[in-house]
Amino acid sequence: MRIETATEIEVTRPPAEVFDFAVACETFPRVLLAFGPLPGIVRAEMRDGAEPRPGALREIHLTDGSTVEEEVLALDRPVCHRYRWTRPPAPPLGWLVRSGEGEWRFEPSPRGTRIIWRYRFELSHVLAAPFALPVVALFRRWMARGLTRIRDVLERR
Repeated sequence: MRIETATEIEVTRPPAEVFDFAVACETFPRVLLAFGPLPGIVRAEMRDGAEPRPGALREIHLTDGSTVEEEVLALDRPVCHRYRWTRPPAPPLGWLVRSGEGEWRFEPSPRGTRIIWRYRFELSHVLAAPFALPVVALFRRWMARGLTRIRDVLERR
C-alpha cells in the first residue's frame, strides 16, 4: 500500500538559483532539522565523491544516528530532482514504511519559483496504515518547515 504527501512554497528567486541551493548536499543540514520525533539531517554526501546525477548514491546522516542511502533518479536542472531510498529507514519509521521516493519540482511563478515537494511511501504492510497516516502527516509538516527555511535563506540574500 502507498501513501503520498506533498507541500509547496513560493520563493522570490529564479528557478536555477533555487534549484542549485535546494538540491545541494550542504544545504540539507541547514534546512532539514529535527522536528518532534523525526530526525534532522546532520550531513549529506555523495558516495565516493560522485557527482550528483541519475544512478549516483547519496548518504544522509540523521540526528538519531541512523543513515539513509538514496539513489538519485533524476537531476534535471532547474526543473526536477527525484530520488529513492535504497533500503528501509531505521525503526520506528522502518516498522511502518518499506521505501520512500521524493521528488522536488521547480516551476517558474509570477513571484519567482514554486517548489513542489512530493513523497511517496510504500508501507511495510497494509496493517501499518493506521499508524503510518499520522506519521506521514507529521512528515509533511517537517517537509514544509524545510521549504520555509529554504525560502527564508534565499530571500535574505
